[in-house]
Amino acid sequence: MKARALAIALLCLAVPAIAQTRVDLTAAISKDFSGVPSADQAVSALAADSPFLGLDWDVVIHHIGLGGIYAVDFHQDAPSTWWVDWAGQGIYLSYHLLEPRAFIDPFADIGLGCAGRVYLGPADTGEQRLALTVYPFASLGAALDLNGLRLGAKLSYAFSRNAIPATDIPEYPIGRFIVTAFAGVSIGSR
Repeated sequence: MKARALAIALLCLAVPAIAQTRVDLTAAISKDFSGVPSADQAVSALAADSPFLGLDWDVVIHHIGLGGIYAVDFHQDAPSTWWVDWAGQGIYLSYHLLEPRAFIDPFADIGLGCAGRVYLGPADTGEQRLALTVYPFASLGAALDLNGLRLGAKLSYAFSRNAIPATDIPEYPIGRFIVTAFAGVSIGSR
């Protein structure tokens, strides 16, 4: 009997939370900068040849969310030499100032990111094949909810950028500021 009462109590607590839940699934484009970029610099860099492209997700319950961004950039030096760069905010905790379905969604997030490069060419070239950086970050941003279509942008600040400890893998050079623009769908609470 106690187990049934506990299950009913948990269900009663979960129903309001589910009613105030939304899931954001968006395509993201990002670029890093060594200093704070102007709006013109950010737009130009995102329209350039080599921004990071990827996916962003965020599950928001009431005002608190959990999400991540995973983006890559492929480029070729020679016919058989490819590089893959990535910059991801592997996991972040977000706070959304307004209700889940507000027209404008100002938010802040904090989390842990990783950036790196891997060489996909011939093994005998002597090229450094891997570089990695791990960084804690905080972001401020805003999005528009256009009846399920989500458009937005955010500016992230990497507090520190560190190579992977206890290894000889070199640090990947990522800027302290990261601009991300995103567009996609928002599913859930109405």
